[in-house]
Amino acid sequence: MSSLTRNEQLHLDSLREIENCPLVESQCSGADLDRSLSSILPEEYDESWEGVRFSESMLGCYLRFYELGAAWRTVEDLPDVKGEFSLVNFHDALQVSDPGAGRAKTDFHREFLSQLCPVDRTPRFGAGMQTYIRLQADVDELELWYSDIADIEQPSYPSGFIKLDIGYCEYLKMLLLTKGAYGWQYLFAGISLSRGDFSESINNLKNMLQVFPELFPG
Repeated sequence: MSSLTRNEQLHLDSLREIENCPLVESQCSGADLDRSLSSILPEEYDESWEGVRFSESMLGCYLRFYELGAAWRTVEDLPDVKGEFSLVNFHDALQVSDPGAGRAKTDFHREFLSQLCPVDRTPRFGAGMQTYIRLQADVDELELWYSDIADIEQPSYPSGFIKLDIGYCEYLKMLLLTKGAYGWQYLFAGISLSRGDFSESINNLKNMLQVFPELFPG
């Protein structure tokens, strides 16, 4: 493996913390490095993405791993906390078709869905959650959108998606802190967590705050 950037080393260390923690049951994977983000041109994957550019901050924080992910939960004697992430390298993400053209009710919906590429998924436990980056031309920072099986919606956008109030680099920072605990993305979305159907996510996050000092004291 070629030399890692500081951010890549931080995320690999975080993965090893999950893998080596005796108080969680986990499935982890970390693979070799892919090419850098600066060598990826979105218009080479889809001509409609001409004019999409990655910011300097994204170029600096991007993780080149082919795959980096974990699915985990606390052992039986501890408060129940579950989490999962699977970061998708952009070379693969840009080749994935849009997430459900059947959800499109308008031309705007179709355009929006065609701009989404997955950057974080939950394939191991089958939780049905994904985070997408929205490839828009001529914007300073590309948006992140979260999709869940819960009843979430952003006005005028297709149902099942909600915009996050953080960018890609901030998203990666939060993964280091939360280890992908289910529901953490809602802390950065314009949605009320007082709804009854979010009780499971709330309990997971409360338990996370309770047990993380013991699980990951570093």
